[in-house]
Amino acid sequence: MSRTNEADFIVRPHGTVWTFEPKTESAKRFVRTDLDVQGWQWLGQFFGVDHRLANDLVAALEGEGFVLEM
Repeated sequence: MSRTNEADFIVRPHGTVWTFEPKTESAKRFVRTDLDVQGWQWLGQFFGVDHRLANDLVAALEGEGFVLEM
């Protein structure tokens, strides 16, 4: 829910795993409170998602008003 052109999430496809990096405070808060991201999914500052679920997550994040950089 970025108010500038700043991306809330940086999304990168890596074959069968896509990574999502929350960049803004609102994105980080959303991940903590509204997404069920498990500890094992975290790789430093980003979390991994199976490619079969990634497009649905992208659509859901955009539906919430977040700006994604892909």
